[in-house]
Amino acid sequence: MNWPRTSRGLALAASICLLSTSGAVGQEAQDGTGAGDQRSADRSRLLALNEELVRSQIVQRDASFFDRIAVDEFRVLAPGGLIETRAEAIAGVTAWDVTDVQLSGTDIVFHGDVAIMTGRMDIDGTMQPVGRWGPLKYMSTWIKQDGEWRLASRSLTPCLDKLIEIGRC
Repeated sequence: MNWPRTSRGLALAASICLLSTSGAVGQEAQDGTGAGDQRSADRSRLLALNEELVRSQIVQRDASFFDRIAVDEFRVLAPGGLIETRAEAIAGVTAWDVTDVQLSGTDIVFHGDVAIMTGRMDIDGTMQPVGRWGPLKYMSTWIKQDGEWRLASRSLTPCLDKLIEIGRC
């Protein structure tokens, strides 16, 4: 197995795997100050960013959107324990041959100007040289800088067959 090429593709997968408008989204209490309205707007924006990110990188194999929203110090923890940089994630975009990606079970938790997102990703296609992936769980960290959400990190973990069997992945 050629790990450097695999890791670029996995990094890309990790950078793409994210949110879905059909997933459950974490809730925060509204305090009457408009903070609840802002959190709702932030959730909507993050879901839209994630959808565009998944479509552009994995399905269309275009890293330009990721290039605009990822921080310079972006890191991804890809399956197999590979840690990659923003440049490595961009370089791995050509490894994909995918017709669709489905995201589900999305949850977002806010901590000030930091949002942590988790969910599941199902990929209809392949990544060279790995081949076809089963379901993956992902976690993404977004930070709000100058009013804009930026992607800081991602991690991807393949679901184990046993956990899939018992409905936990």
